[in-house]
Amino acid sequence: MSLETVADGVLVATSRRLATTTTLVVGGAGPTGRAGLLVDPGWEPHELVALADDVRDLGVEVVAGFATHAHHDHLLWHPLLGDGLRWATATTAATAVRDREGLLGEARLDAARYGGAEHPPEVLALLGRVRPLGPGSVRIPDDQGLLPEVEVVEHDAHAPGHAALWLPGPRVLLAGDLLSDAEPPLPFDEITGTGDVAGYRAGLERLAPFVARAEVLVPGHGAPTRRPADRLAADLRYLDAVAAGRVPDDPRVSP
Repeated sequence: MSLETVADGVLVATSRRLATTTTLVVGGAGPTGRAGLLVDPGWEPHELVALADDVRDLGVEVVAGFATHAHHDHLLWHPLLGDGLRWATATTAATAVRDREGLLGEARLDAARYGGAEHPPEVLALLGRVRPLGPGSVRIPDDQGLLPEVEVVEHDAHAPGHAALWLPGPRVLLAGDLLSDAEPPLPFDEITGTGDVAGYRAGLERLAPFVARAEVLVPGHGAPTRRPADRLAADLRYLDAVAAGRVPDDPRVSP
């Protein structure tokens, strides 16, 4: 897993496990190097270490982190990534606290399920340790002005308080666990097991204006694309089939 540039100042690494993506957004000069925002770092223990090495080799200091939603594979962190403040929506942060034991259990279960190494105690200790953005906040705090402009786009598709990040400079949309070429829409919460197809569609509609403007879309699982509108259309077709009681004719279903 190594970081690859997908747009100016935006680098993406893809895990061997479920094609989980990590995104590094690079900003201006900080105290010890260029400042960076790290989004959803994951997943295997050795991949987190390699990620920290890559960031250091790029001369980037991680000054902030962001978790798009409160599923365990998007709440990971490693001490080598630094102690910058990690942010999430207020709902995601509250869920991470409330469901911490369940999230830790899911992380351990997935290590066994996929034949990977279990995360060491120092990583599990940091899982979900995110700070809540203020009510209605659409910006990640950046008092020193080190990071590029980043807009938080909150919705409730896939998980309550899920957020995408819109980078208006390079016109990149970090979509979290929506708009993937690797997994179909999953309109349920893995902790509660509840589902909401209508809510998922509302989330897609919330993202639609950003999809229309995006040059690059980065999903939480799968490959970045320069055809983001195709991803949106595929997810809407999938939901239409589900709503009509049909088995979706979608290549993402089988995996």
